[in-house]
Amino acid sequence: MHTLAFRSPDPLDHVCRALDAIRKMGFHLASLRVDSEADGGFRISIAIDVHELLTVGTLRERVSSCIGVYDLTCDIECEAVRS
Repeated sequence: MHTLAFRSPDPLDHVCRALDAIRKMGFHLASLRVDSEADGGFRISIAIDVHELLTVGTLRERVSSCIGVYDLTCDIECEAVRS
């Protein structure tokens, strides 16, 4: 299982986009968590079951390309894609 986490000002849009990418890539959703933050933003954490590590990088790139997504981390490389 791998976890992708990011911040968003619009979780209703970004969670749907991330879940759609997960579905299209054939991953299995293990858990989804959305927490509000003091600054009015939201922290979204998505755990997925995958069989190929390379495709998780592709998912990370697809989610990070959404306008408004920032501070994205992935447990595979533990690096921020946007800050």
